[in-house]
Amino acid sequence: MTASSLKRPGRCPICGAAGPVAIAAPRRAGMLSDGRPCGAAVARLHCRRCGAGWLPPREAVRLPLRTFDSRYGLGARPASEADVARAMGYADRIVALLESAKPATLLDVGCGNGALMQALRRRWPDLRPRGVEPAPRVAMAARLGGMPVAASLRPGMRAALVTSVNVIEHTADPLAFLASLRRAVAPGGLALVICPDGSRPWLELLMADHRWSLPPAALGFLAVRAGFEVARSAPAPGGFQAMLLRPAFPRRPASPRNVVRPAPRRQYLGSWRALDASLAARLPAGPVTAFGVGEAACLLRAYAPAAWRRVTALTADDPAGFEAFGRPLEAPSGKGSLLLAVRPAAQAGLAARLARTRPVVRWDDIVAC
Repeated sequence: MTASSLKRPGRCPICGAAGPVAIAAPRRAGMLSDGRPCGAAVARLHCRRCGAGWLPPREAVRLPLRTFDSRYGLGARPASEADVARAMGYADRIVALLESAKPATLLDVGCGNGALMQALRRRWPDLRPRGVEPAPRVAMAARLGGMPVAASLRPGMRAALVTSVNVIEHTADPLAFLASLRRAVAPGGLALVICPDGSRPWLELLMADHRWSLPPAALGFLAVRAGFEVARSAPAPGGFQAMLLRPAFPRRPASPRNVVRPAPRRQYLGSWRALDASLAARLPAGPVTAFGVGEAACLLRAYAPAAWRRVTALTADDPAGFEAFGRPLEAPSGKGSLLLAVRPAAQAGLAARLARTRPVVRWDDIVAC
């Protein structure tokens, strides 16, 4: 796949199959992975052969010229307790995939605030880590944590273990990105890619800067074409996948067998299209407080704007970052109804706890995951 192949109309950019299926977006404008609204919609094209999903070219050109510029805010602060816990989980997964191997050097491409590098150094005290992070504020957070970070992956940067966590789905050309990782692997080394698992529809489809949704078969297909062989692969917690790659001679593998159908993606994005009207009908008269100030709150703001306009205040178990929403903070035991602004999977348990104090509005029956 080359830059020109990405522009071929009517062809899958991953496997070249003809006739991708178009899937409509919930709204005409979406949001970026750091919560900012943007002009690109999350309409998707779906390949019936390899199961990949991707942002149509007309939407991709509406993304900001530099999504990961000085405004990008996800990870733009030193690692929090939640960041550390998440990174330790990833580190445990990486150590398990590498089995007895203990690399001496690490290059983390798209390193964020450096939490993963720190977690891996705890596992391997002699490890010499280095990161690559294009978003300036995020890179500065990693440097403040003591990690050496470059703004881009340059020729000659190599390591025994090259990691990339939740990066490939953002790239303009995933094959070229994997090839750059291949060049960064030192002789005898390995690469490890973790990204959303596109086998089932979930929140990753709602991020406009997630240009690609890759099931394992499509990711493995690209990896082989980029000059890797798949050493091991495994699901990662929370809907992600991990693939350990060993450098090999590039070749064109057989087309991946598709196990992903377009209907679930269409139904999932359709459920977000229906959410705003459904929530507007459920919210009772009077003040509405949103419980949650994280990713799900950003999604409600982007995809259920009429319901979100009813929100007069915010509350949360951990209110860090509430200022970004432009609403005052109040105690969970305040007046009025509570709109749950958390992931659907967490709403049942949270509702059972909060319903003792005030009316709770859920939406996990509309959006399943």
